[in-house]
This record gives sequence, C-alpha cells and structure tokens, in this order.
Amino acid sequence: MASTNKTETLGLNQWIGSDKPKMEDFNSDNRLIDTAVAGHRADQTVHVSAQERAAWNAAAPVIGSYTGDGQEERLITLGFQPRFGMVFAVDKNLVGMASQAGDMINYSACVAAQGGSAGAYIEETGFTVMQLVAATNRSVPNLNAKGVTYVYIMFR
Repeated sequence: MASTNKTETLGLNQWIGSDKPKMEDFNSDNRLIDTAVAGHRADQTVHVSAQERAAWNAAAPVIGSYTGDGQEERLITLGFQPRFGMVFAVDKNLVGMASQAGDMINYSACVAAQGGSAGAYIEETGFTVMQLVAATNRSVPNLNAKGVTYVYIMFR
C-alpha cells in the first residue's frame, strides 16, 4: 500500500508506522526520482555550458611571484595581456620615504590598460617592472630589487 503521506515536491512516499509498503511503492518512487533527475540534467538553461565554463576560467586572475634581479627593467611573462593588476614586495611597506626631499620609494604598483602606477606597465604578453635609483616625479620605482620577492595578481 502506498504511504499515507507524500513529499511536497516529487510526491515520494512518506510512510507512518501503520503503513504497509510494497515493492511497487519503492519502484514508483525510484521512477519519480529518475524522471526528475533526467529532466534536470537535460535542462541546459540551468547548467553551465562548456563554453561558459571556459570563459569563466579564462577570466580567473593569475597570482604569481618573482624574485627581483636588480635590472632596471624586467618583463614578467604571463602569456596574455592583462587588463588590470597589482604587484607588491613581500615584507615591505607599499611605499617608503626615499629622501629628505620627500621622494617616495614605491614597493608596489597597479597596472591597467588605461595606465598605471609609476614603475610598472602592461605588455602584450605580461607586464614590465622597473628598478630605478633616481626619482621621477618624486617617485622611485623599486619593483625589481635584487633578492626581493614580489607577488602579483593579474586579471585578463
């Protein structure tokens, strides 16, 4: 005998102590579940397509690091042209005082397709960082100091 009560959504059996379930009751519930799951799986409007998944994954930011080599300019190759990103030195303040004249040492920078902070800029396959000793516009980019570890996050 079918159950006294049924679930609200699929109408599955909900037996009480006085009910006497039969094998067909279980088989009927299994068919209801199978039909509901099959319908859900076939409904492409509720699932992410392979194309959508690839687009979302491609948009994921790339996080990495490099150790400065002291060169005045250095290309960090990513294999794509970032639209926006940030880079900073590990265990350093984002900026520091370079001189009594008020020049600032930049241990961090932001880059964007429209422009960016002093000392870093976007390239076709990544971004370039600068390591200078003299201030330009009161800023001394310090983004490739020898032996210093830098972390970056870049968005496609």
